[in-house]
Amino acid sequence: MKTAVRILMIIAVSTVVFGCSRTGGQPQRSKAELKAAAAIDKDLALKYLHGVQDGDKQKMYEAANLTTDIVKECREKLIHIKQNKLTENKRLECEHALRISGNIDFIAAKMIKMLPKSASFQITQTTPTDLPDGTRKAEHSVRVTYSSKEDAVHDKTGKPVKELVLPLLQISRSVNGLWIHDFSFNSKDFEKIANKDFEVLSYF
Repeated sequence: MKTAVRILMIIAVSTVVFGCSRTGGQPQRSKAELKAAAAIDKDLALKYLHGVQDGDKQKMYEAANLTTDIVKECREKLIHIKQNKLTENKRLECEHALRISGNIDFIAAKMIKMLPKSASFQITQTTPTDLPDGTRKAEHSVRVTYSSKEDAVHDKTGKPVKELVLPLLQISRSVNGLWIHDFSFNSKDFEKIANKDFEVLSYF
């Protein structure tokens, strides 16, 4: 039990940017394919953010293309790595699935205050990229508008913010033949958010 808890804690708090230890990977997509992928990734990111705003983890799971069955299977495989004879790629796939599950719980708790019911948001830009290790990255620029001064977040100087921009990162990896999507923030951006050092567009 202690081993399982340690595995989950390590995966949940690890970063979403992977090393380059994985060899091979998927063929690079054309510009037309990347453009089509950007539209799909944008829709998934919007669904994920609406899940955060609504406090609906099921919606977040659907946007991530993740199920509790996949999480359970991967947890069991990682607890018994030797018995399951996991390859390096399969281990990375399972770690990715559990990382997403941990991030969903983390973001659902931490970001709900930034996306109150009275706020609206739109994704103004999505930039997809294929990474050398076979994973896919999409960088989203999310504009959040607060209609209520009372519900608005405050920057590090204490001023109520009317509009700000959040940089949302999406990392996708194939798990059991399915593309699973992890929505999070890189460490630098999350540190700025935690310190209320937002990219502010306007104030009340």
